[in-house]
Amino acid sequence: MTHTITADRSTHPISSATAAVGPSRRTAAVHPGWASLTPAELRVARLVAEGLTNRAVAKRLSISPHTVDSHLRHVFAKLGISSRVALARLALIHDHIRADEPSVH
Repeated sequence: MTHTITADRSTHPISSATAAVGPSRRTAAVHPGWASLTPAELRVARLVAEGLTNRAVAKRLSISPHTVDSHLRHVFAKLGISSRVALARLALIHDHIRADEPSVH
């Protein structure tokens, strides 16, 4: 026998506030932004943002297309996005911001 525990969003102040502001994916709330991506996720994200298909990314990185798909799903969740177009747009913005930062030597 399995038991399911549910919570009524209207009775929990944090839940109702969170529901109003954004995605409910835990990873997006806990690890926001590019800094949360692993090196492997970042490599996949960069290549997908350049327009490569999952198969092309897999071939370029010598990994399976399934691994590319897994990394891409994690990237989408962490960045709070749901499309390759949104990823490309965020990559452009991120690169623009990084280019404007003064280098530290």
